[in-house]
Amino acid sequence: FAVVVVIVCGLQIARGRLRWGRRLYAVGSNPEAAAQVGLPTRHLVFGAFCACGALSGLAGFLFLARFGNITVVAGQGLELDSVGAAVVGGVSVLGGSGTLVGAFLGALLINLLDQSLVRVPEVSEFWRDAILGALILLAVVADAAIGRRFRRRWSAEARPARRAGTAGDPPSPDGRRARDPSAPPPQEPA
Repeated sequence: FAVVVVIVCGLQIARGRLRWGRRLYAVGSNPEAAAQVGLPTRHLVFGAFCACGALSGLAGFLFLARFGNITVVAGQGLELDSVGAAVVGGVSVLGGSGTLVGAFLGALLINLLDQSLVRVPEVSEFWRDAILGALILLAVVADAAIGRRFRRRWSAEARPARRAGTAGDPPSPDGRRARDPSAPPPQEPA
């Protein structure tokens, strides 16, 4: 567990502070835009797959160290758990958002949920997977709703606010700017 915590923290810091990590994040967010900016997207994706393979090998080694033997089907059935951990941890299925720490916390939550449901004998394997699937769907829907809300907020902030007396208001006949009729009346200084 301590080895994983150190790796996650180290990679999170590297992703945020190193040029390679920021570029990889940009490629995950929008590969076409990253290519137009001039980032070497093919090299970055290849490097990400190499890092993924190395971390998978490390995970296999840690599994071997814990259990003493390993088979070809050792991780079979953990696909839904791993995707669920990433999505619940805040990683977008569309890419470009999420953190390693969030995915790690999602993995802890999924593991806690799975271990607590194992202890209840009335809950079958089918219902454990159903609960995990519902949790993933809830996380995806929440991610989409939050993303839509932020996009609306950002687009509203990007639009110039129109206030009374700005350059877009037509001048009145006496040369002064006309006041916006929907604006509240100006208050007199006290």
